[in-house]
Amino acid sequence: MRPLALLAGMGIAVAQAGNFLIVSFKGEEVPVALLKEIRPAGVILYPSNLRRDSQGVVARLRALDPNLLLLVDQEGGPFTSYREGVVRFPSAMALSASGDEGLVQRVGWALGCQVRRLGADVNLAPVLDVNTNPNNPIIGLRSFGADPERVARMGLAFARGVLRSGAKPVGKHFPGHGDTGVDSHLDLPRVDKPKEALEGVELLPFRRYVAAGMPALMTAHILFPALDPKYPATLSARILTGLLRKEMGFSGSILTDDLAMGAIRRHFGAGEAAVLAVKAGADLLLLEPDEGVIRQVHARMAKALGKEIPFARAEEARKRAQALKAGQGECPFTPKEEEALALEAARRGVVHRFGPLPIPGQGTLVLGLRISDRYGAEPTLADLAPQHLPGSRGLNLSEDPTPAEMQKALTEARKAERLVVSTYRWLGGGSKEGQRALVKELLALGKPLYLVALGNPDDLRFLPGRPAGYLATHGYRAVQVRAVLEALAGVYTPTGQWVYGGEP
Repeated sequence: MRPLALLAGMGIAVAQAGNFLIVSFKGEEVPVALLKEIRPAGVILYPSNLRRDSQGVVARLRALDPNLLLLVDQEGGPFTSYREGVVRFPSAMALSASGDEGLVQRVGWALGCQVRRLGADVNLAPVLDVNTNPNNPIIGLRSFGADPERVARMGLAFARGVLRSGAKPVGKHFPGHGDTGVDSHLDLPRVDKPKEALEGVELLPFRRYVAAGMPALMTAHILFPALDPKYPATLSARILTGLLRKEMGFSGSILTDDLAMGAIRRHFGAGEAAVLAVKAGADLLLLEPDEGVIRQVHARMAKALGKEIPFARAEEARKRAQALKAGQGECPFTPKEEEALALEAARRGVVHRFGPLPIPGQGTLVLGLRISDRYGAEPTLADLAPQHLPGSRGLNLSEDPTPAEMQKALTEARKAERLVVSTYRWLGGGSKEGQRALVKELLALGKPLYLVALGNPDDLRFLPGRPAGYLATHGYRAVQVRAVLEALAGVYTPTGQWVYGGEP
């Protein structure tokens, strides 16, 4: 039989293993039994949790454990988890294109207030990745741009705004996800740069963020051989303890990105990765909504406590989690003020690269794309054209137009005097074949054609020929679609700056 002291130790380990865990679940039914069993430090809320009864979900979680830390991705742009019934703000890149740190801070403040109204504590933003790779498959519009100094300034402004609301910001993804060609959700990216190069680009925004005393950072599942040739940042003591804690002096919370992402799961397994991450210096471990994985990680952490991991680390993790609970803040925004702020940000994020403005609405055909609702459904350019480009006609196509849709579009285009067509991509790679084929056919008509890039702003490099005009919005949220139509109509003069990198 096992000694009583050992059994008591095992009981403590099981009880304290949850101190490290930030768990998630699918849908709006709170997994009461699971949460009571593992007693996690917190829960990260995803869009599926917040569709119909978001306030009710939060209330049920709070009733279960008032100390539970609640986290949400409220970056603005595509990564906005709390979408229903709230104003949807433009992306970080759109904010950065304004060149106005005050505006960025106000938007960060408003997004923090959305987090607080939901009843959550933590906004998993800002993104501090410097998007130097234009084919980045997961960052793109989520970044404040390709210039590290601008990313540092705008990222800090956003974080300070979040803090004004009482919510806590989390800078991500340390030490930088901007120069990757692989999505860490799928596999393990590798960034082969010497440390000097990393210092001048990837690390610069994080150093500024740490120096400003910000409360939390999220790790990247990326291998940086110059920093650690063996382990990705999330599992690296050299990076999390040596670089971040000791060299940079960071004393806040270190959260991992989701340990079930392909970069970790395919190479290490979530359970073993959890132990490695905590030993490396991580405090809180994010886990996907899979009860099997959550229980596996919890059991592995309980087994490690008191052996591979000192019990003191569990108490340290608990204290760091509680330090991320929302504090006193102020949230003075009315819904109309939020709407006005979102529209201001959208307008100031529109980049006009070339072509005479304004254009007449009368005689203009606007072709819109029905973009996937994966990141939240929005009205198209064609939907809003009659309202914001008066006199124009709209026609919708699918995101990757079919030959039949193209024929219909060409038939309508032949009747028009000028054309406006939207393109869309933001997850790396080239534009969709149907979009390229459509633009080619429209250009062949010889009519004035204005292109509106609703995602990454560099679609021009994928398209066959030069249109009469080109504008970029850095996102397809309704306020951004409205803003670009207003720019075409001459309601205002777009002044957005090119922040994407490469040749504008």
